[in-house]
Amino acid sequence: MSRRAAFVFIALLALAMFARPLVRGEVLTFRDHADYFQPLRYFTAVELRNFRLPLWNPYSASGEPWLANPQTAVFYPPFWIFYLIPFAQAYVIFLLLHVILLGCGAFLLFSRLASPRAAFLGAIALMLCGPTLSMLDIQNNLTTFAWLPVVLWCALSDVGPIWSAAAIAMSFLAGEPFFAAIGAFVFAGVQTGFSRSGRLKSALTLIDVALTSFCLASITLVPFLAMIVGSDRAGAVPSEEVLRDSMPLSDWLRLVIPGPTTQHFIPILYIGIVPALLAIFAVTAKKSRWWLLLFAISVVVASGRFLPPIGALLAHLPVNILRYPARVVPLGAFALIALAVIGFDRVGRAPWMFYAAIALTIVDVVPHIAPLLHGAPFNVHAVPYTPNVGRGEKVMRIGQPERGFDRAIWISGYLNLFERRFDAWTAAPVVSESYLRAYENALRSPEALNKMSIGFVLERTARGVSVERNAYAYPLAYFRDANGKISLPASLAFTTRGVFIALDAPGDGILIVTQQDAPGWSVAIDHTPAIAEREGIFRAVRVARGHHEVIWRYHPRSFSIGVVLTILGLARMLLQNFFVKREWHKKSFSIA
Repeated sequence: MSRRAAFVFIALLALAMFARPLVRGEVLTFRDHADYFQPLRYFTAVELRNFRLPLWNPYSASGEPWLANPQTAVFYPPFWIFYLIPFAQAYVIFLLLHVILLGCGAFLLFSRLASPRAAFLGAIALMLCGPTLSMLDIQNNLTTFAWLPVVLWCALSDVGPIWSAAAIAMSFLAGEPFFAAIGAFVFAGVQTGFSRSGRLKSALTLIDVALTSFCLASITLVPFLAMIVGSDRAGAVPSEEVLRDSMPLSDWLRLVIPGPTTQHFIPILYIGIVPALLAIFAVTAKKSRWWLLLFAISVVVASGRFLPPIGALLAHLPVNILRYPARVVPLGAFALIALAVIGFDRVGRAPWMFYAAIALTIVDVVPHIAPLLHGAPFNVHAVPYTPNVGRGEKVMRIGQPERGFDRAIWISGYLNLFERRFDAWTAAPVVSESYLRAYENALRSPEALNKMSIGFVLERTARGVSVERNAYAYPLAYFRDANGKISLPASLAFTTRGVFIALDAPGDGILIVTQQDAPGWSVAIDHTPAIAEREGIFRAVRVARGHHEVIWRYHPRSFSIGVVLTILGLARMLLQNFFVKREWHKKSFSIA
């Protein structure tokens, strides 16, 4: 089978899978699509379409870094499709392109292991299997996972360091640093173990790839690493949260036997009976050993709390790099399908076996993944409450919604971003440790609740959810004089780059904004830089009596460093191309 024919079939098959929501102009609805990734993408796209770079999200967790969250993927080129076409179509096409990328990349990689027919079968199996498509609604995992076959193919092929670095950088920019780091680590191992050049040249090439890829992705990576410092990920995530969605060994049988599982992160584990049977024939092959090792590591890590030593290790790392151990299940499925590719070449020599295996794989797997592709019209008014709830004061939830509960009523995830309501909590993967403590204190203390500007409390009841108004909540911004008297500013505006306040101060005092303080914030009063202060975890500044214009601006140093490094990485690529062209022209001239 030719490479072109394989790519065309993979693209057509992926298009058929997403045809229904595309034709109807719908978005996918399973699980985290509706209340997490759709509002996250929509909020980000609206800001960028209005030529505003959203460095900060003022609407969740009393403010949080936004571009530093890699899931926003602002500098990831495929994300730019959201600028060009309507949101619903862009949302589905964005996922479609990554499924195609995964299939085509898998075909290239598996072609290094076996015949083109076996590689094609493996690409189809990996593209359609439950562990892969279960990541559609946790799409930063899918978008990064889609680059892993390409990164490994670069390591095994004669791909230059620049393009290898670009592939690794794209995996980091796609939004899931954990999978991207695994890909980079395996790339380094393959390059070191299979390089045909000398050790010194191999080491220099690897350093070149590492530095170039880091620089290219620095515009996202450096702010992300800066955000990790002082966050809950620095050892403050509770063990039960780290190990939630661990997977018992018995659930691995669901890769070959369809049925319910005991974990939630990867809801459909089935990879198909054809790949499962073919993998058996590859167990004794010499080139299967690395894939067997990857599968074994995936099984052990995914077990989490079900293997106490592994659970203890994951829960007590200095930095919690892995929450939800079942996250690694797609890597185990990847390994099994790679074994199936090797196994097919041992038994599938007759042409009819190839076509039968393709047909059986599609017919067998597609019915099981169908629930993951359900769609519905895109709706930015999903929250059923009047816009006053959360518009001028924050919302807090008491208790946890049960699985299957209406998450829109609970204002779950990032639903608050659709209509720009203020939510005291966040769905972000990283939370400031100091803010986490303050939030927990607000759950216990009415005074702390008031000072956090929480004006609405959602509480789970027997009848559903009740909305309680807290009349004692402090305003989102307020002036307090020397006697403790509070007054409101004349005007208040939040943006994704700053806060703008007009204030008529009745006397000397302090102006407080109930937004998190964070490195990168500066304040000016009447266009003159002022000394910023803190009121607990919030931002504050001293003001004198009279009318003032107070402006807080957010421009973190980590972002500036990341921009500079990314420019250097791009310059490295351009200079490489320049020197290659100059060398080619020189050779052509000498031959003439």
